[in-house]
Amino acid sequence: MLNSKVYIVTTPELVSSVNRSSRVLTFSPFIIHVVRRITGYDENTARIVEHNINGEGPGLYSDTHHGDIQALGDPNEINMLTLKVLQGVSKRVQESEINLFSWVRQVVATCATTAFYGPDNPLAQEGTGLVEDFWFLLASKADRGRSNLVSAFHKYFDRYRPGITESSAYALARYNAQRKYNVGHLNAARLEFGALFGILANAVPATFYTLMHIYSDEELLHQIRQEVETTSVVKCDPAGTARTLNIASVRQNCNLLQATFKEVLRHYGRGASARHVSEDMMLDNQYLLKKGMVVLMPMAALHKDRSAWGDDASSFRPSRFLKDGVNDSKAHLASFRPFGGGANMCPGRHFATSEVMAISAYVVLSFSMEPADGGILEIPQPKQRSIGTAALPPQHDVRVRLKKREGYENVRWDFSVS
Repeated sequence: MLNSKVYIVTTPELVSSVNRSSRVLTFSPFIIHVVRRITGYDENTARIVEHNINGEGPGLYSDTHHGDIQALGDPNEINMLTLKVLQGVSKRVQESEINLFSWVRQVVATCATTAFYGPDNPLAQEGTGLVEDFWFLLASKADRGRSNLVSAFHKYFDRYRPGITESSAYALARYNAQRKYNVGHLNAARLEFGALFGILANAVPATFYTLMHIYSDEELLHQIRQEVETTSVVKCDPAGTARTLNIASVRQNCNLLQATFKEVLRHYGRGASARHVSEDMMLDNQYLLKKGMVVLMPMAALHKDRSAWGDDASSFRPSRFLKDGVNDSKAHLASFRPFGGGANMCPGRHFATSEVMAISAYVVLSFSMEPADGGILEIPQPKQRSIGTAALPPQHDVRVRLKKREGYENVRWDFSVS
């Protein structure tokens, strides 16, 4: 399949037609070929994974996907996951000189996976180096990362007790689906790389670039600070030293911050959505697609399409996602695909939005950031590494100095979700 002829789709109209043809243009074959190659699950697990993978009936893939949608589509679950992430981040960010991308990669990976897997999260255990192992595996250096991660998650699942082990609804649903279809703990650990990929691969570079763009633009920084302060912060004492950041309000009311996050995904979205042609078909009543071929929809072409985004499509301009200052959720729907589209749209998109917005809101409220060498904060170009990730990592890290924001040195932060 991976050596098949490829059809490239680059117009919003044809992308919409692909989305409507999910019965014939399927994503599941890529799971069979790519995920197994990366994770290394055995033959018996392969049969379990492939059974009814296209939704013909009950199966591990459809049950897991349904559980993901239920867990990550629940606003209360999203709020609680984001709260746990932010509580972890707030304990780890302090006045210091750091390599920003490396810091984001370590902190977000640790805090996000702890929110999902609970206090027994393998990636959070001191001295294991499992966070770095995950990134090595993502960079295709599989031998170093895979065995360590599999061993750690094998032990995690051996100890896991539904209803007793503290974890998220998402982790519980995945565990129950694997147990229902008799996937052993060793192969469950191998399959978990797919979950880690979904949790971390795009959130980390998206957080990095969101912070970089906010801090490199004084006007944008001022406007976002003002927006978050006025919509989502409550002063809990007359002196203002105790303040509460409302996570749900950040997601619902901070329109400019959300627009900035969306523009990061548009500007740095360089991956591609892929579909397998399961039978001959006419796309949009115009183009014959032959069985066995592959359809690719590259984000870069769609996200920089001047007919959709205007003559400044190559520029970074968050306001393109705003209408009269309010988030325009219907803008450019077919041309904006950071989370895929159609039946295979990422079930974690709402949590990812909440997570990146909350982390960014807290950091920009609490800290100033400047280049460690005292120069200009320059935003690095992304590094083309894989079409499987939407937001790409930077070509190089950025050394910065974090300092408590003037006037906020003594502020104590709490977080709420209501």
